[in-house]
This record gives sequence, C-alpha cells and structure tokens, in this order.
Amino acid sequence: MADRPSLPDHEHLLAMYEHMVDGVLVVDSAGVVVCANPAATWMLTGRSVTLEGAEFGFPVADRNAVAIDVFTDRRGVRVVEMRVAEVAWRGEPAQLLSLRDVTDQARLLTRLDHAGNFDQVTGLPNRAQFEQRLDAAIREARANGGMVAVLFVDVDEFKAVNDRYGHAVGDAFLHAIGARLRGQFRRVDTVARLAGDEFTVVHAHLEGPHDAEIAAAKILDSMAAPFAIDSHKFALGVSIGIALFPRDAESREELVRKADVAMYEAKRSGKQTYRFFEARHLAGADVFRSS
Repeated sequence: MADRPSLPDHEHLLAMYEHMVDGVLVVDSAGVVVCANPAATWMLTGRSVTLEGAEFGFPVADRNAVAIDVFTDRRGVRVVEMRVAEVAWRGEPAQLLSLRDVTDQARLLTRLDHAGNFDQVTGLPNRAQFEQRLDAAIREARANGGMVAVLFVDVDEFKAVNDRYGHAVGDAFLHAIGARLRGQFRRVDTVARLAGDEFTVVHAHLEGPHDAEIAAAKILDSMAAPFAIDSHKFALGVSIGIALFPRDAESREELVRKADVAMYEAKRSGKQTYRFFEARHLAGADVFRSS
C-alpha cells in the first residue's frame, strides 16, 4: 500500500470536501461507495440521499478524465467529468473520484460541432460535411471496386420565390425541399445543401448507372407535388446533374464539377429533368452559365 496515499477518516474527509462545488467520493475495491460529499450526491442522484453503501455503477479503472452520462428524475441527463486516483481507505485499496458537471460545456461543443457541419436553414450536412462523406465514399468504392454517384440538384426558378415572398418564406421552402430530398434516400447516402438553392447527394454502393437514374427519377417525382409554405403553394421543379465515380472522375473535386456541369445541361434542356455528365457538355458549360 506504500504507493497509494492514505486518506483521512470519514468525518475528516467530509469536513474537507463538504462545501466544494466538485463532487468527491471514495469507492472501495468492491465498487461500493464508502464516502461521498454533498456535491457528489447531488450530481449523481439530484436528491439529498445517502450514497454510502451503494454500488457506484460506473467503471473506475481509467485514471484519465472520462465523461459519463448521469440521469436523474429532477435534472434529466447531465454530463459529468470523472477523474480517478488510487488511494488507501482504512488500509485497503480504493479509488478517490472527483466529479465535475460539464453539461453546459458539452452542450456548447455539440452546438458548435453541429454549426460547423450542418446547414442552419435545412438541417442537412453542409459543404464541409458533404466533402468529408464523399471522400469516404470514394475511398470505400476504390477499395471494393464499387460505384458512387454525385447528384447535383438545383431548384428551378427559386430566385423568383425569394424576390416575391422574402427570405423567410424562401428559407422555409428550402427546408421543405431538403426534407423531401432526404426522404428519397437511404441512411448510407448523404443529402447536403451546398449554398443557396443548390443541393448535392452522395449516392453510394451502386451496382451501375441505372441506380443513379432511378434516384434522379424519384427526386423529380417527389418534387412534382406542390409545397405549402405559409399559406402559399409552390410548384417548382429541379434540375439534376449526375457524375459517376470512377467512370467520370477519380477525385471529389472533379466529380462535383462534372455533376455541376451536367446539372447546367439539364437546365439547358428545359429544366425539371436530369442529365448524366458527358464530355461534350464541357464545351458549352461556361457559355450557359454566363447567359
């Protein structure tokens, strides 16, 4: 026991830690709480009860800081950071646990992570998250010999909605479009909003181009029903461009660029349709965009 610092008795330990904001408790080698200050009791139970004699209920072998989720009837789920030190309690091995409520910090980190990876208007993955997931899909397809489609979806005549009804209605419309798009795909696929009225889809694990064609047709069918936004009804279609890995491009950047080019070809062909990328589309892409 020479390598474990020896703790004072129960009364002296509580006197030292009674008024601390952090929770402090001692767990014996059987996992039973032998001493707990009021802060620890409140964090773990949300009540004024006695913890001594109860099983702690969480593994305590890790000495590094670890976050644990604690549920109490009064406070809901809280996130508690726990640190563990090996000590001696009345001559026997034990663990001294320090607990700190980090719920607010954890929620802030979650919000920041969400803001950095998801679009604020639609709740869909944003450009950064889309690029990460497309890179992952390409790596998997390259390793397994699979096919990935990128569908570039642009809302036809969306500017007219924004100009006439304002950005609040426009944002609600984009949210509705995103939800309808998301409903057409599997969990392994990614529907993202890049910017404005531009959406993209990572359609993975394809057996061939026909799977991407079916997906595009489903999108067009889903957009055929009018959208009801704040007592207004909108019947706008979308134009879709499709590029395939590895047939059309080997890199994420080229795949997205060629799907974008194919989308403009769909617009040139009358809108509310889809086009697969073809090399001949590159010649007229810049001319069409500038017109």
